[in-house]
Amino acid sequence: MNANISRAPGSTSPATGSIAPTPASAAALGTAELSISGALRAEWMKLTSLRLNWWLSLAALGLILVTLVATVLSTHYLLAENSPQGAEAQLTGLALFENVFSSFTLVTLLMGALAAVAITGEHTSGSIRSSLSAVPNRTMFFAAKLLAVCGFIAALTAALVVLCFLVLLPMAGFYDILPPLLDPGLWWMIVSNWAVVIVTASLGFGLGALLRSTAGAVVTYCLLLFSGPIALGLLMAITGYAQWVEELARFEIFQLQRQFIGGTASMGTDLPVPLAGALLLVWAGVVLIPGWLLFTRRDA
Repeated sequence: MNANISRAPGSTSPATGSIAPTPASAAALGTAELSISGALRAEWMKLTSLRLNWWLSLAALGLILVTLVATVLSTHYLLAENSPQGAEAQLTGLALFENVFSSFTLVTLLMGALAAVAITGEHTSGSIRSSLSAVPNRTMFFAAKLLAVCGFIAALTAALVVLCFLVLLPMAGFYDILPPLLDPGLWWMIVSNWAVVIVTASLGFGLGALLRSTAGAVVTYCLLLFSGPIALGLLMAITGYAQWVEELARFEIFQLQRQFIGGTASMGTDLPVPLAGALLLVWAGVVLIPGWLLFTRRDA
C-alpha cells in the first residue's frame, strides 16, 4: 500500500507505527479549540506511542552505555597501578567526565532523526489531515509539535545525564579522582551538552517540515552536520590555511558546539560563549522559520 495515501482514522501506519486520530479524539481536541496545552498533550501522546521513537531512544541509551563501559574499562587499566594525587587527580576526574559527555555529540544524530520523523511521519501516514482537522491553526500545531519534540528530547537527554552520573561518580570516588562537585565548569559542561542536543536536534524537525520526507530530512541533517567540517578541511588544505577560511570555520555547527560547551575561549580564535550559543540558535532558526512558513502555506 502506498504510504502516502491517507488511511482511515484510528488505523496504524505500517511505515511509522503512528496512529491517526479517531473522529472522537479529533472532536475532543477540537472542543479545546485551540488550547495550546490541549494540542501539546495530543502531540506528546503521539510521540510516546510511536515505536520508532523508542527504538531511537534505546539506540541513544546503548550508545551511552557503550561509552560508559569503555570508560570504566580504560580507567581501570590506566589507574589500577598509578593513582594521581591532589590537583592532578581532580583534573583527571574532570577529563573523565569530559570524555563521556563528548559522546553526546553522537546522540544529537539520533535525536535529530527522532525530531524529523515526528513531522514527516504525519505526512507519510496521512494522519496530518486528521491532525489539522483537530487543530486547524497550523502555527499552533507546528509550535505544539515542536515543543513536544523538544520536551521529549530534553527528558531523554536528562535521563542519559543522570545515568552517566550514576556510573561516573562512584567510579571517580573509588579511584580517588572525583572532581570538585561544586565546580561551575563541571556543571556548565553538563548543562551545555544537554542544551546542545536539544537545539541541534531541532534542525531535524525544521528539515522534516521543509522536505516532508523522512529519508530526505535525515540525510540532509547528517550532511548539514558533517559536510561543513569536511568542506572546510578541504578549503584549508587548498588555500594553505588562509585566514578567511579559519574565520569561517568558527561559525560551523560542530565548532559552535565546541566553543559553547567549552565555557571559556580555549583558543585565541574562539567566539565568546554567549555568542556561540546565540549562533547555534540562529542555525536552528534558519531551518525552523522556513519550515514553519512552508508548513502554514502548503497543502496537507
